[in-house]
Parts: sequence; C-alpha cells; structure tokens
Amino acid sequence: MKAAKQEPRSPSLPRRLRRRLGALLRNCRATAAIEFAFALPILCGMVFAMYEVTQGVICYMRVADVANTVGDLLGQATIAQGGVGNNDFDNMYIAAQLVLGNTTGNSLGLAIANVYYDANGKNPTVSWQVERGGAAAMTNAATFVNGLGTANGSTLVIKTTYTYTSLLNYFITTPIVISAQVAAQPRNLLPPAYPQGTPCPPANGSQSCS
Repeated sequence: MKAAKQEPRSPSLPRRLRRRLGALLRNCRATAAIEFAFALPILCGMVFAMYEVTQGVICYMRVADVANTVGDLLGQATIAQGGVGNNDFDNMYIAAQLVLGNTTGNSLGLAIANVYYDANGKNPTVSWQVERGGAAAMTNAATFVNGLGTANGSTLVIKTTYTYTSLLNYFITTPIVISAQVAAQPRNLLPPAYPQGTPCPPANGSQSCS
C-alpha cells in the first residue's frame, strides 16, 4: 500500500515572527529617509550661506575694482587737458556704475581727493576733494597716503562705498556697507610743472571742482 504524501509542516508562529522581524530590521529604507530628513535642512542652510557669502565677496571685489578703475582714469589726465572738472567726475561716476554692474544693493558712493607733498616728499596736504553718489567726504585722505610721497609729487585717493543686500536674506539678514580705498599716481601731470598734482578746476575752461 502506497503511503500518503506528507505535506510540509509550516514553521511555527514564533519562527515566522522572528523571520519577519529580521527582514524588517534589515530594511534600511526608513532609516535612510529619517537621516535625509535630518540632513536636508543642514545641507540647504550650508548652500544658502555659501551663496550669500560668495556673493558678498564678489560684491567687495567689484567695489575695489571700481576704486582702481576710477584711479586709473584720473591718472591718465593729460597736460593738454589741464586737469579734471565736474563733467569729468560725472562721467567717472557713470563708469563706476558700469564697472559695478548688476549687484544686489544700492547707494554707490564715490569720493576722490588729490593730495600733494612738499619739496621733501612729506607733509601730505589735500588740495581738493569731490564726492558723487551721496558719498561722505574723506577725513583720512592725507593720512592714508602718508609716507607714499615724492618731492613736490601728488597722489590721488579714491574711496568707494556700497550697501550690499543679500538676495536670499537667509544668512546675511541685514545690509552690509562695503568700502574700498586706494591710492593712484598721476602719470601725465608730474612735477615740477604740476607741483600740486591734478588741477581741479582745470586751468582752462569753465568747469568747476564740485
């Protein structure tokens, strides 16, 4: 007589429970989701902060570039021109705005001063100073270039200011005033013909130094 085929016995309930519990513990999908939920705000904050700080550094570099550009333009004043006047300063301020380009901020200020030295290249004295864009007059123009003079020479001092405002307003929440101050040397109006540097107002013409 042929024996009946015996059906496989199902594992006991505790064994099945342990098997399913082990499979659940080996499943890391929920753990990864929780870790991502914790890490995402931190990563986003780091990205936003890096973006804002980078934009601020780029803005500072542009502000410094504006000061150097204006100093270079002033240093090219020729003897035939006889100096610079209000129309020249207006044009330089327009050029400064173009150099600054599109940035998140406002109130570009430009202050320019001419400092000359005595026969020993000492005692710096401010001969004239002009401002554009609502900039405040420099109070340290002479001290800024102290020790840089030559006999009967002169130095141009340019200071630019700009209020940087973050586009995201996440990490940098308040506007930051950025300023850069540089010194430039006139290349064409040299002593002894021009012992006080760049004339302003010009020797010829009707322009004023304002």
